[in-house]
Formats: sequence, structure tokens, C-alpha cells
Amino acid sequence: MNLLKSKLMQICIICGGLLAVMALSQSAYAGAECASLGGACDDGGWDPMAKLDEIGKPTDNQAQTAAKWPEKSRTMRWNMSASGLDDEEKKTSETIETTDAPKAAKKVQNATPAKAAEDPASIVRSDEAKAILAPLDAVTNADILLDVSENSSTHIAGSVVIPYMEFDVQAGVLKSVPEISRILGDAGISREDSVVIYGECLPCGGGPSVATYIYWMMKGLGHENVLVLDGTAEDWAASGRDTTKDAQILPGKIYTPAETTNYTATYEFVKSKQAQIVDARTLPEFGSGSIPGSISIPYASVLNGKKIKSEDQLNKVFMMLDKEKPVVVFTNTGMKASVIWCALKMMGYDARLYNYRDWAANQEQKGDAAD
Repeated sequence: MNLLKSKLMQICIICGGLLAVMALSQSAYAGAECASLGGACDDGGWDPMAKLDEIGKPTDNQAQTAAKWPEKSRTMRWNMSASGLDDEEKKTSETIETTDAPKAAKKVQNATPAKAAEDPASIVRSDEAKAILAPLDAVTNADILLDVSENSSTHIAGSVVIPYMEFDVQAGVLKSVPEISRILGDAGISREDSVVIYGECLPCGGGPSVATYIYWMMKGLGHENVLVLDGTAEDWAASGRDTTKDAQILPGKIYTPAETTNYTATYEFVKSKQAQIVDARTLPEFGSGSIPGSISIPYASVLNGKKIKSEDQLNKVFMMLDKEKPVVVFTNTGMKASVIWCALKMMGYDARLYNYRDWAANQEQKGDAAD
């Protein structure tokens, strides 16, 4: 019955349109006839030909709405702010979202249940993964535990504490190698020591990004025997192991770096197009502008809670990448990109870390913005 009503309405609309055109045509003919009689007919000043022209001409409001469509499209696609919409359009958008909310909730309710997320506690690591991520039960008294959290109040017992900010001049720019070496040496760490890094950036929402970032930094210093703890201080405590509020103080040592550039990409290398470029920022950031030719793999896509996903899951995340070709991964400062860099190294990729600020600065300085 509803279908029949819909069809009847369509027929009525079509017929109405035809009648309108016919009426206009007749009026146009009558107008022309009156003109031939010297304007003897009284049409009240209505010009049918002008009316026909008006039908096909968009109003100012219609033109403005059409002009704003690309901006609306970007807003919907990338979830960016609707700064280009006027107040009335914003109100309309908000009204639509509010009105449709119950419908959306109903759709989610009736949808097929999604596959349960991988249980972090059940993740099994290969030997290759364990060469980067240290299981909780693999940590021994011979290891120096390095907590790089920001303002952490709970440490694994016996940990040395150096907040990750101590190594930064500013976000995305590390201090010089001699300065970093002095910081590590003063904390009682030498390049020959076995170090297990852990920690979270709580203002960033947690996760291992600060630990993987300092791991990348130490690998760049030539530190061979260094790992990232496959878990957090909370995981350590939950397993029945000791935690404390106090940091360990070790006698000072000399840290002698053997600096290598194998883990860092340069602007020239990125621009040479020799590598696959992975943008590890969020989709809205990727949509607002990226390095040309980049592939979007947000850093959160390799995480299961606060742990890096299993290798089976990582294979799916990286399925579009060629394992035989180098990969450069970046975020604005490189810190969160280090999570994906670490996961790529686990999977056997030749991966290097980069940051978008360096790209933008070089583009401006060298006049390559059009490339």
C-alpha cells in the first residue's frame, strides 16, 4: 500500500510539472500575441519569459549552499570542525544529529555483535617479538628497569626513573648525544647494561609510546641489549610482583654511545621515494595534509589496549605494505609513530622513524612545497 501511494505521488508530481510548463508556455504564447497587437492585452506586468529564466537560475542562498558543499564533505569525511558553516547551518546540523540519535542507537542495538577484541593476556609472542618486547616473567635481577613515565607514582621495585621529557629539548627534538649520554650515565646506566624500558604518557591517554620512543632513541645510540617491557607497572602488580613509590638510585657510570642512523629517516630519504611512507597520525590529521604518497595507518591500530597486538593481527594491519621495501613511519613529533615503528621491527620490516615537523620545515626552507 505504501509503495502504491509513493508511485501515485510521483505521478502527481510529474503531472503537476507538465501542467506548469504547459501553462507557462501558453502564457508565453499569449504574451507574444499581445505584443503583436501592440500591447493591447493587460498582463498585470507579469513577464512569462522572465519567469522561465528565473526557474533555471539559482538564488543567492542556493549558490552559497552549493559553494559550501566541498567544506561540508571534508567535515563529514574527516570529522574536522565545521568552522566554515554559518550559525544557522550549525544549528540545523546539531538538530539533525539530536533527532537521529535514537535511530542510530537502535541500529547499533540491532547490529550483528562485533568479534570480541583480542585478550591482551592471551597474546603469544614469537622469538622475534621477544627480541624487542620483554615478557614480565623474562625480567631478571640482572636487568635495569627504566621507568620513563611522566609523573608516575608507582614504579616496579628496583626501577631507575628518568621521565621521557628529560631527553627532549622540545617535542620531537632530542637533546644532543653527549647530553643524553650524560643523563643515562648519571642514572647508573652504561651501554653495556641490559635495560628494560617501560612507562606511559598519561596525558596522552596511556599506552607504550614513551617506552617505544626511548627504546628507539637508545637503539640509535648503539645500545644492543635493550628491550621494551610487554606490559605496564599495573600489569606487574597484578601478577603479584612488587611495586613501590620510590625510585632506585644507582652509582653513576660512563655511557659511551656508538651512534647509528639506521633507525632514523632524513628529509632527503623521504623525498627520494625509495621507501613506503606511513602516516601514523589520526585520520582527521591525515586528511588535513600529509606527506605526498603516504599510507594512513593510525598508531592506535597496532594497539590492543595498552599492549602491541599479536603478530597475526599486525599482519592484517600491515597487509598493504611490501616487506621487501623500506618503511618510514611518522607523526607530528615521532613519539606515537614509534609504536608502529616498533611493531614493524617486530615483524621484520626495515623501518625508520621520522616526524612531520621536519618535513614541513624543510618544505618551507627549501621551497619544495609544490613537489
